[in-house]
Amino acid sequence: MNPREQKSDETPSRGATADAIAVGGGLAGSAFALELARHGKSAMIFERMRGPHHKVCGEFLSDRTQTLLRYLGIDVDALGGSPVETLCLANGAKRTSAELPFKAIGISRLLLDETVLTAAERAGATVYRATSVERLEDCGGRVRVQTARATFECRAAALASGKHNIRGLPRPDGPMVGFKMHLRPTDAACTALIGSVHLIAFAGGYLGLCMVEDGTLSIAWIINSQILQLIGTSWATQSSYFAKQSPIFDELTAGAAPAWEKPLAVSGLPYGFMRSAAIAPTIYPVGDQLAVIPSFSGDGTALALASGIAAAQSILKCEGALDFQRRMLANYKPQFQRAAALDWVIADPRLRNVGMAGARLFPSMVTMLVSATRLRGLDGLISSTEART
Repeated sequence: MNPREQKSDETPSRGATADAIAVGGGLAGSAFALELARHGKSAMIFERMRGPHHKVCGEFLSDRTQTLLRYLGIDVDALGGSPVETLCLANGAKRTSAELPFKAIGISRLLLDETVLTAAERAGATVYRATSVERLEDCGGRVRVQTARATFECRAAALASGKHNIRGLPRPDGPMVGFKMHLRPTDAACTALIGSVHLIAFAGGYLGLCMVEDGTLSIAWIINSQILQLIGTSWATQSSYFAKQSPIFDELTAGAAPAWEKPLAVSGLPYGFMRSAAIAPTIYPVGDQLAVIPSFSGDGTALALASGIAAAQSILKCEGALDFQRRMLANYKPQFQRAAALDWVIADPRLRNVGMAGARLFPSMVTMLVSATRLRGLDGLISSTEART
């Protein structure tokens, strides 16, 4: 079955029960349910959207992401993504490039999320679409999940709602607004884009461009909300602003046809957020509800998958949510610190110029920095295939 044609139950019955519930059907929630189902546990996924949908997120899959997907049984090569081997950096009219320390792939989140969600369903998880969770709470060692239609109880739950907060479980707001747009580039632009990911800095933020499946150019960017108020939210005004700041952006997008009428957007992104306080012993925050890495690192997808898998393994081994959070955040901390430092350099025009000069003189330094922001500790995670039931 093509994941874009997936059909799931949309009305969970009031008496439905499961060992665990994933609140959210993105990568973290689907990986959580898939890992549990593969180990004989019953799992339900409550996804608020009715069908397949795009998300405001970069679509660059690192080697770590691909490793995790293959661990979950996903044939990454069969998805038809666009190979990425080179990182191109641009600041104003200046540009440089460096070889990535791994072979990456560009795949849209629409295709990727639906593929993992379908895999979870095939493994035995029950997927309920158009099901919004209104409250999630601990009830004496059980978890109560309240939707708009009914209330359910389970042994454990994953808070996997991504960038959307559940009532009573807030995260701090940040000053950045995230956007994403898909374009159909010209043949000339395709030649320049194939095999590379472009990171372009501008006053107030930065954007990333890479090809994904079906000859589509994916552009994701973050921009300071104050700058956004001055230039407007439409694709026409924002792309004009980027083109004035970066002739490289203008070259790569000139003549491209927008795939959508307007870009997707999400505000208040809390980059650097790490949820250190436990919600409850049996409620496991995963993905962006656990931690939000600065987007420059390009490893948010790996973090989502890894946290979902790790939360499932913690449940299988009877490890409480607080111990799970402490272990995961300790593993994330060095990566977050390095990514935050790079984010700080990009945000400062003077440091950005110095960084570009260094990158042009020493391309190997860029390759080294890319390696430094990768997710660590996967060997223990994906080798833990035997869990206590």
